[in-house]
Amino acid sequence: LALPGNAGAQPSQAPLPADYIRPAPVRPGMAPQMKVEETTSAAHVYQVRFSTGDEILSGLQELAEKHHITSAYITGLGGLSTALLGWGDPANGAFKKVPIRDKAELVSLVGDISMRNDKPYVHLHAVVGFKDGSTKAGHVIEAHVAPIAEIAVVATATAAH
Repeated sequence: LALPGNAGAQPSQAPLPADYIRPAPVRPGMAPQMKVEETTSAAHVYQVRFSTGDEILSGLQELAEKHHITSAYITGLGGLSTALLGWGDPANGAFKKVPIRDKAELVSLVGDISMRNDKPYVHLHAVVGFKDGSTKAGHVIEAHVAPIAEIAVVATATAAH
């Protein structure tokens, strides 16, 4: 890729403006506290489609309970009419409210299902985008769909039932 003013130059050779950076090679050994757990179970994939008025967290909680999901990861996108997100504030032991009062695109929904107090617990974070291109993000407390949301739940463990 030749950059303007540097005909024929390779990207790694072209000078950069002050506010640009080229990624350096990833340095090994920079996560000494990382823990890894390998799971070998087969995954069950649930393609979930929500419609206008559905509340995502409620629906996913019902899915987890009905299908005895004890471990999963979640991804999705769609549209929202309203939502309540939260910004985690450890000093207060609570979430600062981030209300979404206008129609928004659910640009990214990510999360997981784990067990808490012997029940499936759905933990979601979202980034929502507005018509002016701005975004808000946080922990999902409530998310009301409009017109649709498409979510994949990949269950990596289920309880015997």
